[in-house]
Amino acid sequence: MTALLEARGLAIRYPSPRGEVRAAEEVDLEVGSGEIVGLAGESGSGKTTLAMGMMRLLPPPGRVAAGEVLFDGTDILSIPEERFRREYRWTKISMVFQGSMNGFTPVFTVGAQIDEVMRIHGREGGRAAIGRLLRMVDLDDGIARRYPHELSGGQKQRAFIAMALALEPKLVLADEPTTALDVITQANVVNLLKRLRKETGVSILLITHDLALISQAAERLYLMYAGRVVERGPSDRLLREPMHPYTQGLVAATPTLESRDIKGIPGFMPDLARLGEGCSFHPRCPRAMDVCRRERPALRGVGGEGVACWLY
Repeated sequence: MTALLEARGLAIRYPSPRGEVRAAEEVDLEVGSGEIVGLAGESGSGKTTLAMGMMRLLPPPGRVAAGEVLFDGTDILSIPEERFRREYRWTKISMVFQGSMNGFTPVFTVGAQIDEVMRIHGREGGRAAIGRLLRMVDLDDGIARRYPHELSGGQKQRAFIAMALALEPKLVLADEPTTALDVITQANVVNLLKRLRKETGVSILLITHDLALISQAAERLYLMYAGRVVERGPSDRLLREPMHPYTQGLVAATPTLESRDIKGIPGFMPDLARLGEGCSFHPRCPRAMDVCRRERPALRGVGGEGVACWLY
């Protein structure tokens, strides 16, 4: 499958009084055309930072310290900001932000805000175009005339997805699109993303800490820990036969209908400003060895699969 988006050796850092925070380090990631790819990990593992870096929306003083991001073969980190804003952001790559249920301005109607996105980028808006977008995400045309506070959480989430699709992008970065929704609405949002991929051919990078959600939607999965990808592979294999102890811990902590004994991962995420030389997970790992404390394992594997662990 041809890679639509490809991050190579991406590193993102923030200066701090404690030292430089390595929010993402040596990240390689691919999303193919028409593919749903999952990016999972605990809160603080670097998932959102990675997406914001690829969209060139890092809040100061964050910066991309190394690497490149190729979109259709073009390094979008090296082109001028004005060109990226005009030709790529929202037109070819859009984003459903974390907490996007609160992403609408409260003093304008939902339709007015979708219309503004279209007109700013030179597209014809209007009632017909907005109605088509809302129907695409299973909302009634009348939603366009309502204010954000008049919508339920699920309606606002779907309306924001409609706005992300307004300019027919090739790729959508969906950052925790089901946060704060009940389980029924979560399932509806996941099914919506899958249907939109099928109907429009849009590629989706689905960012979440919810492995149950990933298992329903993504064909491939990347697991992040402390700013690095520690395992990657097909979702069904990775969730059925996880290799990295961190992935094994996440799977064991995921509730199922059959599970009676859910085990958490002991300890806490390390301070990203004070990472040692060894594997970042070794203080929490039940299978840690001496080499894990001394040397950091590289992500190695064959094809689209790989694991960063001295056990392999």
